Amino acid sequence: MNDHATTEHEIIASLERDYPGWQVWVVHRAVQGPVWCARRHSEGTAAVNVDSADQLRAYLDARKDADS
Repeated sequence: MNDHATTEHEIIASLERDYPGWQVWVVHRAVQGPVWCARRHSEGTAAVNVDSADQLRAYLDARKDADS
């Protein structure tokens, strides 16, 4: 596995550790780069799609605050 993939897996693991109710993954597109995705385990198919891990973390932080 190359360094980029290892780093990506580490970021996914970190996000899932910080937000345990969420499944996180990355979709690699041929054009426009990767899309970072997440969905709550309890919500089935409803998912959020953003352009970066930082944007995903910000979204999950906002949801965490809204759910508190």
